[in-house]
Amino acid sequence: MSIVVTRIDERLIHGQVAYSWSVAYQVTEFIVIDDRVATDPTQHLLLSLAVPSGKRHAILSVEDAVKYLVEQSDQEKTFIVVKSPRVLLSLIEKGIILPSINVGGMYYKVGKQEISKTVYLDEEDKSIFLKIRDHGIPCEIRTSPNDKSIDLFTKI
Repeated sequence: MSIVVTRIDERLIHGQVAYSWSVAYQVTEFIVIDDRVATDPTQHLLLSLAVPSGKRHAILSVEDAVKYLVEQSDQEKTFIVVKSPRVLLSLIEKGIILPSINVGGMYYKVGKQEISKTVYLDEEDKSIFLKIRDHGIPCEIRTSPNDKSIDLFTKI
């Protein structure tokens, strides 16, 4: 398995993710992991339309993603995208090795505190990120591949 980018972005696949990140990291497949989206045919269609031509993609539940990632070929350069750090912690706890996590878009909601221009966290989010840190996985804030990387843990 060759995971080249793991990103948290509430918008999942969109222009910036689909093009700038896939070019910068030579991504060959996109994996959206979200239990709710995995069962929504409309979301499948919309997300599929955002995937660049010639790139593979899958929209999976957490359980299906674990099976897929364990069986995945090393030839693919995989971009994982999720809406929440909770999904990534679940993957990690199920044995999936993530080299690093990019936090790009966790937007304002009541009770969330601004950490950066595009990242807002509540106490639960912070707690989950600290558990991820306990697994030795670095987390960065970076909206696009050309932005300066900011260590998320220095902000929480």
